[in-house]
Amino acid sequence: MTSSSQTATTPEPALQGGVRHLVLLCVAIGSLLIAIMLLGIPTAVALIVAGSLAMSLCLVWGIPWARLEADLLNGIQAMLIPILILICVGMMVGVWMLSGTIPAMVTLGLELLSPALFLVVACLSCSLMSIMAGTSWGTLSTIGVALMGVAIGLDVPPAWAAGAIITGTFFGDKLSPLSDTTVMASAVCEVNIVTHIRHMLYSTLPAYLIALAVYAWLGSSIEGTQSGISGQAADIVSTLHQLFSTNPITLLPPLVVFGCILLKKPVLPSFALGIVSGAAIALVLQGASLGDIGQAMNGGYASSTGNEMIDGMLSRGGLQSMMSTVAVLIAAAVLGTPFKSAGTLDAAIAMLNKRHAGRRQVLGGAMGLHGLAFLLTGSYYVTFSLLGPLLRPLVANSGTPTKNLSRILEDTGTTLSPLVPWGVTGAFTAATLGVATADFFLYAILCYGAILFSLFYVVTGIGLGHRQADAQASQHLSASHPTR
Repeated sequence: MTSSSQTATTPEPALQGGVRHLVLLCVAIGSLLIAIMLLGIPTAVALIVAGSLAMSLCLVWGIPWARLEADLLNGIQAMLIPILILICVGMMVGVWMLSGTIPAMVTLGLELLSPALFLVVACLSCSLMSIMAGTSWGTLSTIGVALMGVAIGLDVPPAWAAGAIITGTFFGDKLSPLSDTTVMASAVCEVNIVTHIRHMLYSTLPAYLIALAVYAWLGSSIEGTQSGISGQAADIVSTLHQLFSTNPITLLPPLVVFGCILLKKPVLPSFALGIVSGAAIALVLQGASLGDIGQAMNGGYASSTGNEMIDGMLSRGGLQSMMSTVAVLIAAAVLGTPFKSAGTLDAAIAMLNKRHAGRRQVLGGAMGLHGLAFLLTGSYYVTFSLLGPLLRPLVANSGTPTKNLSRILEDTGTTLSPLVPWGVTGAFTAATLGVATADFFLYAILCYGAILFSLFYVVTGIGLGHRQADAQASQHLSASHPTR
């Protein structure tokens, strides 16, 4: 085990030159962009093609297939839990449609919201839910799905709605002390979690406030912003009341899921309870059969009211709806494999270490390196655990507090994740909300706004702080808020 582990992490001598690492990056990224943007090849196929070309180069340069195969299997294994969560979410959405849970949430939203307020309220409500629950996936798959239905009923463009939902969700996830990304980023950089959250406000809060202002402006431009429910929304509400029982108990399943998450129960069992509770309500209140429930879990809920808008709103979910996203996640593991086997990221860190650069150069290099690593792997669990410990001593030796590194990891990881369509979170976000990444990209303002503000602080030196002052603050916070 020891010798094979060392072999898997030590690059071949033939790949020590930086030129070959650069060639590997150019071939993989260049072929990926050409396939997706110019040729219109589906993302999963484009990822496999790019990864295969990069693997071919590795074989030519002497890296054995056994190592590539082992790294590929490890990459796919790392995707297994996200794949299972995707499958659970697909089944849960289908069952919640059948049980009347999501239609009930949509009805409430249509009766209470106006188009002018929708984007701001959606952003704020997702922020609150995500902060309390500490999960972006849980927020998107419950209140996010319901809000997308409300947006259709209010005639709000789906791309706008998805952008507001994503901004709110990842603002809350980023700043929640219950979030795994928040805990992990502060841990790998050895930063007190309270210090980490406070420091993230420098880049996160300005971008969030700008986003809210833009959403308020966009909302004011939507036709029919007068108070009261519009005719189209009234028709949708009337149809939903005819199709489903409106008993308040239909709102129980999301409460079960969020209760489990707040109690820090594992995600998969929490979603399983959401499916079971939804199935029970479908049986008792909606008169569904076990066969209907099985069909909804597999192929999703199929609406046939004759109203194209309502049918499009309700015909959602199912295990099969997530299969294309599962293919993207597996293909992403193919793309990331050659870079792990070739030691490309290790070589970049070694080069940065040899330059003895100042803090701006080190932090700028950390932003670029982590952003690139995230684009290649699509998983902040991998990049945080891999690059955090390696970059921490470089940042500390440059004379800057390591809280800047923990913030950079989140800015170029957590908030970037919804914008990478082949990444774990990006694929989940697009599949769950039913809006392509290219469509909501511009309106997910927090996701790129936080990166721009973070880059501004690195370039100007504003808000970076001093290592000595940071150490004293961390000691004070550790005494006041001890962590486990």
